[in-house]
Amino acid sequence: MKNKKKTRIIVAALLLAVCAFAGYFVLAFAKEKYHFIRDHLNDISETVSKMEEDIDKIEEEVSFVSDEQFIHYDFDYSWTENNVLVAHAMGGYEGQIYTNSLQAFEYNYDLGYRVFEVDFDLSTDYYLICCHDEDRWREFSESGDDIEYDLEHFKSRPICGDMSTLDGKDIIDLLIEYPDIYIITDNKYKDEYRVRMQFLQLLRYAEESGHPEVLDRVIPQIYHEKMLNYLMDLYDFKSMIYTIYKDPDWQTDTLAVFCSKTGIGFVTMWGKYATKERLDAWDKFGIMTATHTIDDREEAQGMLDLGVTMIYTNSLLPEDFER
Repeated sequence: MKNKKKTRIIVAALLLAVCAFAGYFVLAFAKEKYHFIRDHLNDISETVSKMEEDIDKIEEEVSFVSDEQFIHYDFDYSWTENNVLVAHAMGGYEGQIYTNSLQAFEYNYDLGYRVFEVDFDLSTDYYLICCHDEDRWREFSESGDDIEYDLEHFKSRPICGDMSTLDGKDIIDLLIEYPDIYIITDNKYKDEYRVRMQFLQLLRYAEESGHPEVLDRVIPQIYHEKMLNYLMDLYDFKSMIYTIYKDPDWQTDTLAVFCSKTGIGFVTMWGKYATKERLDAWDKFGIMTATHTIDDREEAQGMLDLGVTMIYTNSLLPEDFER
């Protein structure tokens, strides 16, 4: 009997030892898993926090969809009906492009152009001038760095030999003299201060001329959503273009929503972006398109066949692209 009792005690002790040993490993395993889960939960928390930040950023970026920030305008695009080509920087003249000159305008008007894109800049004394940029003016006018890029020098020095430069007042005068032309602006700047400075000068020149109605044939190109507000706060422009070459973050869908929301019915882009899928997507919103800058006739015709509405060009002939 004593031997049986002793045996039972030994067996019980062994079982307790086995259980204790197993319990130790279970606790150690659980502890390890706890730390893993805890660390993993921290990673999840960080990921969720990052996602929330991204969502807030996206909501901020597309906040333009709100009716409180933008209103819908009834823009008029009838100027596109009989015009296929846009004269880029007043069009090419005597083998030169980007001149924005009086001679380029007169030459291309005689060819049949009626829609002219014009580069605008601010001189060092803050006057609105028709120029792509200072470096190009210095090249065209053979002006060294010692010549100030101000209105006086800009207007008094001919470019490319004998071409006359233009300023904002000259543009208003052309709109008065030629009642069948339209001016598309490429004003280069995106910030509110300089945008307002440029267009306020056009408004003042038009008022001083006694023909403020010519502003109805000025078609601003905007480079980002808020620029629409900058301009429409100044004047009730009758037409508007969204050009994407200064907007690195543009997206097909969000741009379509913005245009639909605001009434903008025209987008200008590089030809490489004019895909059938994109044009079809925008066409559903009633958005017309233009590509820039194309000087090859077959390439231009290919774009038109694809569904593009207009072509910005330096040298194509309007008579070859009548609607």
